[in-house]
Amino acid sequence: MRQLCITVQWLDDRYHGLLDRDGPPEWPPSPFRLFQALLAGVARLRQLDSKLGKSLAWLESLPEPLIVAPRSCAGQVVTRFVPNNDGDEVPDRQGRLTGKTARPTILLDRPAIHYLWAVGDNVPEAQDVVQVSRTLSCFGWGIDMAYGDGQLLDEQQVRRLQGIRWFPKPGILREDGVLRVPTRGSMKNLLEVHRSFLGRIEQGKPLQPVDKPSIYNRVFYASVERPAGRPYVAFALRTTTDDTYRYPHAKLIHIAGMTRRASIKAMKYPPGGVREPEAWIDSFVAGHQTAGEHEHQQFSYIPLPSIGHDHADAMIRRVMIVAPFGRDKFLGHLADQLDGVQLEPEGGGQGPVLDYVRSDGVVRRYLGPSRAWASVTPVILPGHDDHKPAKTVKLIEKLLLQSGIEQACQFTWSALPNFKNCLAAYTGNARIATYFRPDHLKGLTSVHIRITFDNPVPGPLSIGAGRHCGLGMLASINEL
Repeated sequence: MRQLCITVQWLDDRYHGLLDRDGPPEWPPSPFRLFQALLAGVARLRQLDSKLGKSLAWLESLPEPLIVAPRSCAGQVVTRFVPNNDGDEVPDRQGRLTGKTARPTILLDRPAIHYLWAVGDNVPEAQDVVQVSRTLSCFGWGIDMAYGDGQLLDEQQVRRLQGIRWFPKPGILREDGVLRVPTRGSMKNLLEVHRSFLGRIEQGKPLQPVDKPSIYNRVFYASVERPAGRPYVAFALRTTTDDTYRYPHAKLIHIAGMTRRASIKAMKYPPGGVREPEAWIDSFVAGHQTAGEHEHQQFSYIPLPSIGHDHADAMIRRVMIVAPFGRDKFLGHLADQLDGVQLEPEGGGQGPVLDYVRSDGVVRRYLGPSRAWASVTPVILPGHDDHKPAKTVKLIEKLLLQSGIEQACQFTWSALPNFKNCLAAYTGNARIATYFRPDHLKGLTSVHIRITFDNPVPGPLSIGAGRHCGLGMLASINEL
């Protein structure tokens, strides 16, 4: 089958596109960004009503493209100071300056990227899109000068394309690594956005707000640089007045327990396709393993300590629910039911309200991908090490396999915490503050771990006997 290939070649080895105004960098550039650049090129030629413009309407109806991109790395963040648009009222130039931050992505290979759609043979719209691709003049910010070209390739030619393959995974629920993709109606919406931009200034009237693009899909893209981790959803903890709710770090399993009870209650109406709903809720949602069950699967309820910056206090302000691989549908159904639900403490009273959030700086620390990981909460060993290092090594190797981690790695352990304001692993000394544990985990040996993998591994990662309730949670570290 023939594939439509649009290639964009930058004139420099830097790309400045961001996912949002304040970052993080968008890599690879999304198919929606390419669609915007193509639409701008056709509009500049005033041919939106010609067959070239109609070919873009056909392009937006195609499935998500495969992306072949060069290797990349994050560049140095640079802040430039320029006059503020509203600064004419201030005579002092220094008082009129405002900071503009650039977060470039450095391209390590030939600065060219390819987008591929399977279109078959003898498709006239594909030939028109090839012509449209040659109208592209920049890709990213206005300083990211580029040119485009298109062609129809056979399978052998596609295999010869150099670069990292980024594969669309529409069924995976993730926030990091999600790219915008055009869909039916995207072209019409972008034209309306442009009209609102042109009409923002009208004599005698205040400045009008400019619409933002709103019609597109969001799809996770996976590659060897961003392997797909377990599906997850994250919730911020709020008070009933919508303020941030904080819970003590040492008592994080209470939040896990409240979230678990809320999930059981919410699954009164389980997702479609579930057979024997009561047994499924007891096993998959509540986490009860039946005798003789060899491949037990369940949700994990993981409170997230606030880490990642100098003033982090490790208090609990977020909770994550993680599902086994391939259970995105179950997780999505649960997330819809829990958004806005108020948790109920076991002893009565009012708990926090769950507020669905996209990935933020704290959540991303638990996601990776990264080669280096460290435990935020202590890892419960599957047995007693009797204070013998050789036995500790065997127990850690065993728990890694039990947690589904088969990648080659090296590890070290200690009783001391890896992150600021976190607590030491259990030492048996009652005078040392430590974590509350469920009854079935009390008395078991625990350690803090640092793990280095041979290749980047995606999160979320939780290991050990307490991995389903927030103990043994790992976060990425930047030492390598």
